[in-house]
Amino acid sequence: MDWQQLRPKRSSLSGLSQQGSYTLYPISPRQNQSRFAYPNYPDEQTVQDNGSTRASYYSSQHPLFCADWVSTDPTNDWVVLSSFREGYLNRVQVVHGLLYNNKEDPEDPGIVSPTVLDTSSSSEELRAKDLPSCAGGAFDWTNVAETAVEYPLTNVQWDPLMTSLGVLRLGASSEVLRLYKVDQDPDKLKMDGRFPLVQTHLLANNSTANLANGDVQDINTFPPVTSFDWNKADPSIIITSSVDTTCTVWDLNRSHSLGKDRDTAHVKTQLIAHDLEVFDVKFLHESTNVFASVSNDGSMRVFDLRSLEHSTIIYEPTRAPPLASSVPTTAQAHYNPQALLKLLTSNVDQNYLATVGVNLNQVLVIDMRMPGLPVVKLDCLFGGMSQAAVNTIQWHPSTNWLATAGDDCQALVWDLTSGNKEVGTVVDTPAMAYTEELEVNNVCWRNNGDWLGVISGKGFQALQT
Repeated sequence: MDWQQLRPKRSSLSGLSQQGSYTLYPISPRQNQSRFAYPNYPDEQTVQDNGSTRASYYSSQHPLFCADWVSTDPTNDWVVLSSFREGYLNRVQVVHGLLYNNKEDPEDPGIVSPTVLDTSSSSEELRAKDLPSCAGGAFDWTNVAETAVEYPLTNVQWDPLMTSLGVLRLGASSEVLRLYKVDQDPDKLKMDGRFPLVQTHLLANNSTANLANGDVQDINTFPPVTSFDWNKADPSIIITSSVDTTCTVWDLNRSHSLGKDRDTAHVKTQLIAHDLEVFDVKFLHESTNVFASVSNDGSMRVFDLRSLEHSTIIYEPTRAPPLASSVPTTAQAHYNPQALLKLLTSNVDQNYLATVGVNLNQVLVIDMRMPGLPVVKLDCLFGGMSQAAVNTIQWHPSTNWLATAGDDCQALVWDLTSGNKEVGTVVDTPAMAYTEELEVNNVCWRNNGDWLGVISGKGFQALQT
């Protein structure tokens, strides 16, 4: 897909501002902090749009898809981004963020507040706003590490131990699962001002151990990894899902510094989880044994590592009988129109799981205590005004807010904190909204939940919530 030739889109939601969304961003001059931290890095993140600079915005040279955001301390934020290109020219980028406070820079009166999410209660007035002041400040982003990969990534995650160990580690899934470290040794700083992004593991789905030890095998012979989840309660456990209908649990042993004690990983268990391809897998909140998965077969299933002989189907769509005259298209022949693509488990209540299906504009929220039917449906149709699909979903780190990203160029935040919901409740009005010029491919929360990252086109936009 040629991203340069895409026609700028407007949101299908009525009442949105008809000016280009680029004009919604305030002017924010380039900060000097990043140059001092990484003096050799080229100044590529300042982006001019219609004469103004987008605050808290990072522009890549590549169309972006996956993202994950972690703050290791009050002055250091890290975002991992991955590109989406057809062919063998994709990138993984590690971006460092410095948060500066507008009120603490009296020598630069030109700094204005960053873009924030609109909290209007009316769906007809949802749009991005620039407030006159914002205590949260804005981010200055710098690309500090980068590496090439062949295929587009399906998922990226930071190591849950990053905040305690201070070692920059991340996982990236594609045809295999790769784990990386950022080598922050100043002596290894490259000519372009970036640090090396060193691969420590290569976990292939049908192998019994990682291939980072020098084993020579053709990774193209293994079934691709569709997603993975790094267990937050026990970060030595990673689970992957694959197109071969399996989920694989890895026992991960990691060194705490480069060049010391070889990193190893071994298969703890592997199981056939579904009848068709497994598209996503997640551990339940604070559990090291219970995980859920969704598949091309349209079902959501829950497993317990302590008893893998049984699984529980907590959601399965009603199968409508096919019409006698209907003939599936070539595309339909390769996937089930009721397939579930994305799965997220709540970070607050392990009973709640959210999923979205292929080419659907509804999000289903399942309560494990009431399997079979969604307890809540998020209706992104907006009364029939939008037919665009939801691309991804992300639970807030500390409350039952759910962010969605869609082909209607919108990032929406839905409030699901009310606990008294009857089965089948339909929520059709988001609590917050943000509009971009291109389709929103992904969203990610900062790990303390006060900022939301939005991926659209070649850019990453940070929004204060």
